[in-house]
Amino acid sequence: MKKISLKSNKYVINPLSSKELLGFLDNKSKNIIKYFLIKSLFAQPEPKIEQRQLPIQIPKEHIEQWFTQSLDVKPVGAGSYPIDIYNEREKWGADIKMLNIKLNNSGQVSNSDSGEASLGQKFEGPGIHLDAMFAKGKYVEIKDSWIKLYSEKYESLNKTYKIKKIYYFFILRPGTQIEGADFYFTGAVLNLKNLNNVKVNKNRTTKKSVFLDDFIDNEYGNTKIYKAKKRLELRLHPKKWIDSNATLKITTSFISKHVNLRKENVDIEYLKKRIEDLKNIVVEFVE
Repeated sequence: MKKISLKSNKYVINPLSSKELLGFLDNKSKNIIKYFLIKSLFAQPEPKIEQRQLPIQIPKEHIEQWFTQSLDVKPVGAGSYPIDIYNEREKWGADIKMLNIKLNNSGQVSNSDSGEASLGQKFEGPGIHLDAMFAKGKYVEIKDSWIKLYSEKYESLNKTYKIKKIYYFFILRPGTQIEGADFYFTGAVLNLKNLNNVKVNKNRTTKKSVFLDDFIDNEYGNTKIYKAKKRLELRLHPKKWIDSNATLKITTSFISKHVNLRKENVDIEYLKKRIEDLKNIVVEFVE
């Protein structure tokens, strides 16, 4: 794989270009991801005829396995462990995340935030005193405590693995099932040395959340320390990633069929017909 260069000397989270993303995926990788995606789409429950469309749901553990298999890497850790997969050959690790994205009435990605991803949650240590610190307006101290936790989280990897680079891999999924719903694969490389650059965004910070500057370029997303859940959260601005050629689009021909299953003869033959429908689902990477 070609050397990945950091996008900035300022931010912690730095988007990868589509060309850099392709450096992780050969044809086998793409075919395996398409295989898993088709299986996942087939498994979505059918809405009733009078019911609105349901959001596409795929467990995070399944997404992790997509990359474990497709990239031929080692699955590691569980739960709050810093990374989900480790490439022993190239000495990099990655945290896998799936984020919900909103579509407008035309089915295009809207100019709004994605769903949130947790970058770290702590009920002990700083988490114990978080409510009191918010009440006293100690926002800089809150930021310093959580930046320290974030740094220690990834520094602990060196005790087990020889890590040269750490990545986030994101699968962006449409929040609703529409005809031909598209997914996006994107990613970022971390520069932990830039944690010292992170500052409190005083204009956006409230009594419930401390927003941070310079964790990620504000055009690409935002990070905040959320008091209620005691965690550091990331939201992306998907349209910016797409417009900046920092994603790989995965098109699908999937159509969610409305049906009242109580009116159908749902037996093994019915299941065989639905499995036969799999042959008609087309999934493709768009470069």
